Amino acid sequence: MRNFCLLALAIITIFAPSGCKKDDTGKNQKDIQIIPLDVQTVAQLPMALYESSGIIVSSPNRVWSHNDSGNSNELFLFDTTGTILRTLTIVNATNIDWEDLAIDTQGRVYINDAGNNNNNRRDLKIYRIPNLNSISGDGVLAEVISFEFEDQTLFPPPSTYRNFCIEAIVWKDGFIFMFTKDRSSPITGYTKMYRVPDEPGDYTAQLIDSFYVDNQNHPARVTAADINLQTGELVLLTRTRVLSFKNYPGNIFFKGNVIDYQFTSLIGQAEAIAFINENELYITSEGAIGTPGNLYKVKLFNQ
Repeated sequence: MRNFCLLALAIITIFAPSGCKKDDTGKNQKDIQIIPLDVQTVAQLPMALYESSGIIVSSPNRVWSHNDSGNSNELFLFDTTGTILRTLTIVNATNIDWEDLAIDTQGRVYINDAGNNNNNRRDLKIYRIPNLNSISGDGVLAEVISFEFEDQTLFPPPSTYRNFCIEAIVWKDGFIFMFTKDRSSPITGYTKMYRVPDEPGDYTAQLIDSFYVDNQNHPARVTAADINLQTGELVLLTRTRVLSFKNYPGNIFFKGNVIDYQFTSLIGQAEAIAFINENELYITSEGAIGTPGNLYKVKLFNQ
């Protein structure tokens, strides 16, 4: 009997998802602090950004963004009044499903074209462009990082295993870290974390870890990410919360201290997030019924 129990435990260990396991209440088996998060509306977005789906902050009053699937291959710079200041075309790129932006310590920008609602794409890409301040014209050529997932063999997989949609990326230490939006049915509640090198080329994305978020669609599905490269704080966005990860070993973010910031009011389809400074972030939402979304500001707890 003892040998049977040890064998059963080994099997469970092998097939359990990595990262934090959920208990019967659906929470992670670790101490997660829950803090209410007030949301301030800054401005209505311009109609040119009706489907804003990724942002980076150029200065406290300047934000770059783009639209998601099927829209133009352009980045838009706008200010905190919602006025478009500049438009930049990525001339050799197609917006199949752009879903987030990241920036490295050299100011190079990474455009995530790995939105994958049906989990059937074989053309996943991240475009890299130079520091935006170094681009003088209205167009730029991008370098291309192409990748596939190491654990995907079916396109699409069965509906219960559809967790290969990337809507959130960050850059750190020479790698692009990518976080999945769980589209499984029924939802598993996990976001998976992969990484690829930040240099142009063809890669197999390495699965690093996973984290249980929630058991409901909107609270669980990760739509954007950002990282403060000075403090190391990683944030993941869903429609109802911001998850913060700090004090993690190496770059295993999910093993750090976690705070669950839960919005005190609904902000619609929250799609993008970026740090303004150490404690403040901008969030954008998609538009609806002919009306553009908004630019919001939130302030995190000073840990």
